Amino acid sequence: MSVLLRPGRAFYRILVDYCNSASLAGIGYVVNRRYHWTERLFWLVCLLVAWFFAVRLILAYMHLFRTDVISIAVENVDTRVEPVVFPAVGVCEMGYVKQIYPQMEKFIETLRKSEDMEYNYDVEDFVLRVVYPNLYNVGAFTSYCVPYDDCDECMKCPKDGYYSIAMQIRANCSQLFHECLWNGKPFDCCRYFVPIGTTDGTCFLLNSIQTVEKYGDRWLRLEMDSENPDGDLLLVYNYAASTHIMNEDDIPHILLDRLRFNQISPGYEEKIYITLQNIVNDPLVRSVDIDVRRCLFPDEVHLASRNTNYRKYSYSICATECLKAIQVKLCNCFHPYMLMTGNSNSTACNYTGMQCLDNQNLIAPETRILQPWYTKRFSCQCYPSCMENEIRVVGRHTYDNDYDERSVKLKLMIHPTQRYRRQIVRESLDVVVSIGGILGLFTGASILSIVEFFYFFTVRFISYTAFGEVSETETDENESSSEDEHEERNTYSDIS
Repeated sequence: MSVLLRPGRAFYRILVDYCNSASLAGIGYVVNRRYHWTERLFWLVCLLVAWFFAVRLILAYMHLFRTDVISIAVENVDTRVEPVVFPAVGVCEMGYVKQIYPQMEKFIETLRKSEDMEYNYDVEDFVLRVVYPNLYNVGAFTSYCVPYDDCDECMKCPKDGYYSIAMQIRANCSQLFHECLWNGKPFDCCRYFVPIGTTDGTCFLLNSIQTVEKYGDRWLRLEMDSENPDGDLLLVYNYAASTHIMNEDDIPHILLDRLRFNQISPGYEEKIYITLQNIVNDPLVRSVDIDVRRCLFPDEVHLASRNTNYRKYSYSICATECLKAIQVKLCNCFHPYMLMTGNSNSTACNYTGMQCLDNQNLIAPETRILQPWYTKRFSCQCYPSCMENEIRVVGRHTYDNDYDERSVKLKLMIHPTQRYRRQIVRESLDVVVSIGGILGLFTGASILSIVEFFYFFTVRFISYTAFGEVSETETDENESSSEDEHEERNTYSDIS
């Protein structure tokens, strides 16, 4: 019992001593017995009110710090110092019903079971719609194939291997591109346009961090400055194609067609005039939670909600993986469009799976699945990229000529003189200063108050517990304090 009594008495003495000499405002009046109980009660109420408002203000500030810490401002750009970089470009081959595909005819011929079997144009239309997303229409797989399922002498639709069929029929880079020029100077198209799998099939990307290392051997420096202000990119195609103007971390997507331009018929020539406004991020933006800044950096692909085989994160990558995940969830397979090079095609859809995707309207679904507020059935909750620049089309002209090729010319009209900057308005040091100011205003606390607290309840507590003796100075102070208290009580009794 005596073992517990000594620490208890020591703790009580330390507590009283701390309250009498603490630097916190008002706490000494509450425990000092020299004052009347009404005065002590008054100071206790004042202390509780002050601490209440201090805690409320601190909680409100911390909530504001967690939810409203990012600001996007506009700043000027000195184009004499910083070069302007032309955006990335994606090219996807498109299907054209008036175009002859020799490789497809050869493949259709392999479906003959006998020499007497007639060429089936419905099967050809089916294969076209499997290989080229732009030709797909809802119900195609049932309308073209089902009528021949029970016919032994009829050519039937292929039941599997759609990715291999697409690779056999679709044009490769050298077949698709006729010529590429930057500011009138030709460059090797197939060296810089690198293939990648997308929801539009295999596409070729120029200056995309999804396919090549930035500023590496296969990165074409499309830069402009005050001495070289021109920014004209001319692409000439042998086959129908779609041109996508993108950020360097994006890929073409079947549902994202705002900056998609189709060159389909032979002799089609198009000129597109664009403007560009970049966005930069302060280094401290990365320290903010993703749910607060509401964007992801390209190298934060591991933080995305879904696993991915792509190298970097972007909104289009997230939308692609989201659509792929929905297809797998409902039909246990995904469309062969999204097969990445080198991946096994064990989960790519066969004919039964393609029918399921067709019936579920998941090959070219409604764009509202990309809306974050869409809650019915399935939706894609994707954050934009923190590096996403603003690209606008300010003019577009089309022409027809007598050539068989299709061409598109992309021109950056005006060098950007302003850009966006994403920055944080409250840093960790601001939190310390603000909380310290609130505590100092309402309670008189400082950094030394923390040192004082730990000193009393560690060093002095151990000293009192170990030695159990009170110094002569402390005894004299206690005696004088008792005498003052006795005199004050006599004064109060005389007044009353």
